[in-house]
Amino acid sequence: MGKMAKSGTLVLLFFFWWWTASAPGTALGSGAPVKTWTLEEAITRAMEASPQLQASREAVDASEFKRKQVQTGFLPKVSTQYNYSYVNNPPKATLTPQDFGTFQIPASTFTVGTQNNYNFNIGLEQPIFTGFALTTNYELAKLGIDLSRIKYAQDQLNVSYQVKEAYFNFLGARKLKEVADQTVTQITESHRIIKNYYDVGLVPMNDLLKAEVQLADARQKSNRAENAVYLAGSQFNTLLRLPLEGAVEVKDILEYQPYEKKLSACKQEALAVRPEVQELNTRLETAEKTVQLAKSEYYPQVFLQGRYKKEGDGPEVSGSLVTHADNFEVLAGLKWNLWEWGRTHYLVQEKIKEKEQVKAALVQTRDAVELEVQRAFINLKEAERNIDVARKTIQSAEENFRISEVRYREQVATSLELFDAQTLLTQARVNHYRALYDYNLSLAQLQRSMGLW
Repeated sequence: MGKMAKSGTLVLLFFFWWWTASAPGTALGSGAPVKTWTLEEAITRAMEASPQLQASREAVDASEFKRKQVQTGFLPKVSTQYNYSYVNNPPKATLTPQDFGTFQIPASTFTVGTQNNYNFNIGLEQPIFTGFALTTNYELAKLGIDLSRIKYAQDQLNVSYQVKEAYFNFLGARKLKEVADQTVTQITESHRIIKNYYDVGLVPMNDLLKAEVQLADARQKSNRAENAVYLAGSQFNTLLRLPLEGAVEVKDILEYQPYEKKLSACKQEALAVRPEVQELNTRLETAEKTVQLAKSEYYPQVFLQGRYKKEGDGPEVSGSLVTHADNFEVLAGLKWNLWEWGRTHYLVQEKIKEKEQVKAALVQTRDAVELEVQRAFINLKEAERNIDVARKTIQSAEENFRISEVRYREQVATSLELFDAQTLLTQARVNHYRALYDYNLSLAQLQRSMGLW
């Protein structure tokens, strides 16, 4: 009796584990409830986890460090140096004989240098005027920060759209799976009716065979729809950096709300906020600064140097018979390249032409943005019209199927008419959900084309 009680307990435990593992709203095998993602939560999660955005954030930080690096060019530079040199034949000085009447100085030679020479110095250099090169480089570095931030915003826009696309793909696939399951259920019922009629000799075997073929086809479509849901969920998990095989649950927002904004307003907003337009505006400003930087070579470079030196014939650099122990030097210098065969002129012309290229690219990009907005807007309006048509079609298809089913039960319609009505109803449901999917995805595309999340 005790063994039977233990066996019963094990069976109950196994049943409880199976029920919790496979219950709706739980992760298979974990018993833990599956999180239901809203679109906003999914976008936030993808933004935080995206390797692409992580790289863009690092690029912004790198450009800020570059600005700080360029900023140091305004400050004085301090350097130090310690040298040793050996001179095989130190310099010598020769005195010619001198006759002063009462005494004479004979000719003599003596050393005025040392073989071992040690030198230590600390120098400071401060640029005074660089032909505006320093200020221009600093402004270019700040524009580099702007460009990296614009690139980050563009990557955010792309990630947001990818999440929306995956979100609506999953919802659309799940809706089509529901339609496929409804179709299987309805054809199964039709098959049951036909089988009963066949058993009592009211319909020929041909009708039963058609019903079996229709049911098999519906089950295959249901299997394909289930696979599409799984693949769409995997894509969603990939964007959110979740386990690829993890269960997915999202809030159903596959709905329709009229879009009120006018096309002209959409274009105007897109030209104001699209990262691609902002990037080229910034690149145009950058190109103008590079022209200024090239022109800086027309000007002289003025600098100021100061240096403290210690010299000697020993490592301690404490002087020698022919040198002082320490000295201090101040130097003001000017460097000006007066003739380089037109190199600077050609450099300036090159940068001017590059600026013109950016101008042309900006015009081209603005045109492309307007065209993209217009295409997305037209697609959105088409999807709006299709939704209204699909809703009316579903009502007609449902009524047609109901009448066909009643007529078949009363044996005043053929099985072909019944299956045709079922096919029309399935197609109407599919068209309805596809219209909703197209509308929501078209809205996401329009928002992306306008530079909005």
